Amino acid sequence: MTIVAPEFNYSELARQIAARMSPEALLSAEDVGAMLGYPARYIRETIALAPGFPVAIRLRLNDDGKRSNPRWRRTDVEEWVTTHLAQRRARSGRPRNQAVM
Repeated sequence: MTIVAPEFNYSELARQIAARMSPEALLSAEDVGAMLGYPARYIRETIALAPGFPVAIRLRLNDDGKRSNPRWRRTDVEEWVTTHLAQRRARSGRPRNQAVM
């Protein structure tokens, strides 16, 4: 029995990867989730609502006023990650109760 791999369009795959790697690329919740290691739903419902997270860009799709799913600029998300990590390091973890003697 011979298993034949599906045909891959490598040039299209390379184009999509390059487009997402551009500094000004607009990333979907799925893309941001892949960057941060979270599911897209968690990105939309929790991370995107966190104070300081970049505001989503929503493009108008048609004359009915329907908008696209949220998108974030790659550079904005990367900047937020850097700032967020620096703030977490400055806090040095969660506060501990001190024993009173």
